[in-house]
This record gives sequence, structure tokens and C-alpha cells, in this order.
Amino acid sequence: MEIRAATTMDAWKQAIRYVLEKGKVFVDDDGRECHEVRHLTVTVEKPSSAADGVRAMRLCRKWKYPSEEELTNIMLNKEAASTYDYLYGQRIFAFNGVVNQIDDYVIPLLQKKPNTRKAIVSLLNPARDMQPDAKNVLGVSLISFRIVDKRLAATAVIRTSGFFTGWPANIFQLARLQEHIAHVLNLPPGALTTMSLHAHLHSENFEDIEVVLGKDILKGVDRGE
Repeated sequence: MEIRAATTMDAWKQAIRYVLEKGKVFVDDDGRECHEVRHLTVTVEKPSSAADGVRAMRLCRKWKYPSEEELTNIMLNKEAASTYDYLYGQRIFAFNGVVNQIDDYVIPLLQKKPNTRKAIVSLLNPARDMQPDAKNVLGVSLISFRIVDKRLAATAVIRTSGFFTGWPANIFQLARLQEHIAHVLNLPPGALTTMSLHAHLHSENFEDIEVVLGKDILKGVDRGE
């Protein structure tokens, strides 16, 4: 399924409704009831709106949602932070403490070959992540950048995406990375797409979804109750 919308908020609302309408209900490894769909693609045509979801979550006092500054730091800072098991920035700008995938590969490649389809960033580390007992395996696994119609488009593959609590942070972080690269290339950002292999919502969050996005968001949707 592909959802396409101009703004982050429109895309977010459409995705939540789709997961609830089409999702399979099951109990996950943590004993929480979920509605889940597989292979959900969501495209935001104006990634400049990416902060809107984060701001909406922060307005709900129940959620101690990370700030825009904190989320940006997690994505763009390669330095370690003790409060997190991993930083995306470590994997992106200093993979294994050595490889800067943006400054040493993606940007030079796009400058040299504007039509390339090889400008990708890989975040999974098999030696660390592919362990049966591994916890908190990162969600964003691969990011592709491509120049389309003189704009820098970006697509991210996400292993699993909690579309209420997790996706707003991810789309914001991805937009900041896209913006960073586009600035160096002197290009405007283009469409930003997430491809979630598993997109889910926890049943316990239904009331919170209505608080953050309004009661109309779930109107007419069978919640499986």
C-alpha cells in the first residue's frame, strides 16, 4: 500500500487510519495487542513539514516526547550518548568508528554522478544487531538518496514502525538528514518516503491517538474491540 500526501500530518493521519482498517490484530513479543500491516509506503511531498508530528506529540503532556533538538542530535551527531543504546548518527557518520557514509560517500558520489542510484546509507551492523537476544535493534535500516527533477529525494527502509509513537520522530530525523545533504549539494529537498516492513499501532494507544490527532481520526474505524 502506498500513501502519498503533501504534508506530514496528512500522511500520518492517513497511515494511522489505514493500519487500523487493514491491520491484522495480534499480540507482540512484549505481550501488547497490535494492529499491523506489512509493506506500508508513505511519501511526504513537503518534508519541510516534518516537525509537525513531533510538535503534536509534545503538546500531549502524557508523552515525554523528545525535542526537535534531541531528535536532530540523535540523527546527525556521531558522538556517543549514554542515554541511548545507539545513535543513528554513529552508524551514519562514523560506522564502526571509521566510515563517514555521508561526507565520504553519498555527497561526493551525487556530486560526481547526479543520476546515480547507488547513493545509499546502511545502518544495520550484522555483527552487533543479528543476535537472537539483541534488544532495541534500530528501526531505520537503509536510506537511499536520489536527485529527481533537480531535487534531492530520499527513501528510508524501516524494519518496524510504530506509527503513532515512532513514525513522527523518524520522519523528522530523516528530513533533517535529507536537508543536510541537500544543502551541501545546493539542491532543494524533494519527496521523502518511508517504507515500513511492519507498520503497527498498539491498541492501548487509541485514546491517546484521539487526544493528539482529534476524535475524527478514528471515526468509523473498527478498532477490534
